[in-house]
Amino acid sequence: MKRLCLGVFVVALALAAGPAHAGGFTFDAHFTQSDLAGLAEGIGDALTFPNLGTAVPTGLAGFEVLAAAGGPQVDTGSHWWRYVDARTAGGVLYGQRVIVRKGLPFNLDVGVQAGQVAGERFWGGEVRWAVLEGGAVSPAVALRASYSKLSTAPFECEVAEGQLFVSKGFLVVSPYGGIGYRRVSARATFGEPVAAGHSVDLNRGTVTVGARVTLFPLVHLVGEVRKSAKTSIFLGLGVGL
Repeated sequence: MKRLCLGVFVVALALAAGPAHAGGFTFDAHFTQSDLAGLAEGIGDALTFPNLGTAVPTGLAGFEVLAAAGGPQVDTGSHWWRYVDARTAGGVLYGQRVIVRKGLPFNLDVGVQAGQVAGERFWGGEVRWAVLEGGAVSPAVALRASYSKLSTAPFECEVAEGQLFVSKGFLVVSPYGGIGYRRVSARATFGEPVAAGHSVDLNRGTVTVGARVTLFPLVHLVGEVRKSAKTSIFLGLGVGL
């Protein structure tokens, strides 16, 4: 069983990583504040640390590694899209990431993520506190805070989000949902020989629904849909408790 779990995870990680893509961001004198706002909304949705998990605390023994891919649906005809060298699949600006989570005392869980979108690397962290652990009848309820950042010349984007979410287990399926508030801060520089730049700070509410399915002992498939500036879709395959 251990070999099976490891094999499933390695395959998922290879699929999520995908082929290498140079990508990046290129701005010129025609790049406007409005373009940056559209870019920040799209990239912000891609960077956001997805839940891809339930509100149940995992405790000191809890540990999980997930390979995940996904992102927001974007309009590639938008003016801001011409400044991005990125790929889409079915209209989705997808990125890949690896998420590692660990349970702590006092109903706390922490996690980190590292990934790539538009050919640029990003990272992030999260902390989750289970207000209610849940039981046979009652759902689990948790508060969650997350932060993600992409920083590369000439573009930088930071995403911070707070959430309240609930989940309930039913045999091998555990649906979950949450509401939250997200802030995206982005900066872009351009122009030679005198550099210029734009910056934006954007705030939006978020709604998340998803489900975690236990395929085998210790192996989980998680799907999630998030609604903020755009509708995002994420899929993850994890190994752990």
